[in-house]
Amino acid sequence: MWDVKPEHGKTIEGQLHELARAHRVLALNGHVNMTLGHMAWRDPEGRGFWLKRSGLGFEEVGPEDFILVDFDGNKIFGSGGRHAEWPIHSEIFRARHDVHVVVHSHPINAAIFSACNAELNGVCHEGVMLADRVAYYRKAQGLIRTIEQGRDLATVLGVKSTVLMKNHGVTTCGQTIAAAALAAIFVEKACNAQLTAAASQFGWSGPDEIDLQPGGAARLDLNQQLIADFWSYFMRRLDAYETEHPAAKPFNEKA
Repeated sequence: MWDVKPEHGKTIEGQLHELARAHRVLALNGHVNMTLGHMAWRDPEGRGFWLKRSGLGFEEVGPEDFILVDFDGNKIFGSGGRHAEWPIHSEIFRARHDVHVVVHSHPINAAIFSACNAELNGVCHEGVMLADRVAYYRKAQGLIRTIEQGRDLATVLGVKSTVLMKNHGVTTCGQTIAAAALAAIFVEKACNAQLTAAASQFGWSGPDEIDLQPGGAARLDLNQQLIADFWSYFMRRLDAYETEHPAAKPFNEKA
């Protein structure tokens, strides 16, 4: 995991506002797939997790578009449908007490790369920032609908931040909304870079393995300050976009 700490002292309302904005940041960075995909935030009172309700695209999510789901999949608060793949979140949260946010999405480059018989390399910075943090779920079994499947995915993820799911998409996680969302943005950009390099017909290579080890010349670890800087940048981009396109902002965030 990157060098980040959980967000303490923030209200549920405030966190859901940030979580909604994170959905929309991901929408601006290639993670829209109709109404599919979802983020979840661990409930601070231990009741389960707050999950984007079904039927909305990432770009449509406002702070009221979340339901509270317990670890057995029961909806205990909020209106709207529950995504079928809720076990992705429940089982990662069960397995990883350090994780407070989980993202599952289907960005096109990561979905394509998940089908390839290759591992992600550090073609550009985004790939380097994910060094040693990507797992590969090679089972092509459609949606993760059961607790057993979710547990299997969580086992493959292990202690890493990112798992590419064969013929499906990607799941990322983190201690904070920013860390989990940045991992999702980075993996899509890294997959795009590697697919482009592989299709170029030029010879290419990533950093040497030794240089990607902790302390290596190519190693790029994110600390608290870098995550804050990068996430502030994406927040500014979102604000600029929604200022220029006011109709794009969800109704329950327009006030």
